[in-house]
Amino acid sequence: MSLGSKLRELRTRKRESLQQLADAVGASKAHIWELETEKSTNPSLELLKKIAAHFTIQVSTLLEEQETRDALIFGREFEGLTDDDKKLLWQMAERIAQKKPESNG
Repeated sequence: MSLGSKLRELRTRKRESLQQLADAVGASKAHIWELETEKSTNPSLELLKKIAAHFTIQVSTLLEEQETRDALIFGREFEGLTDDDKKLLWQMAERIAQKKPESNG
């Protein structure tokens, strides 16, 4: 998920307008809109820190890829498993990843 998509998701989840977020982080409404629509893709570190603080998240959460977050969440769900159980889950995941969707032609 892109930075713009994450930003939009966080803002809408908190039910904030573009202007409310802009005011909270000291940016213009136009700049927040440009970030969300990916017309601007290189925000300053200072702005990223303000946005992260506003949403009570880490800057890295704004920047990391969805797949990485999903993998970390998945891993945390299975922390108490035995090594054998973890090995079995990995084997299952690898098998699913290799499976190709069937064509309906």
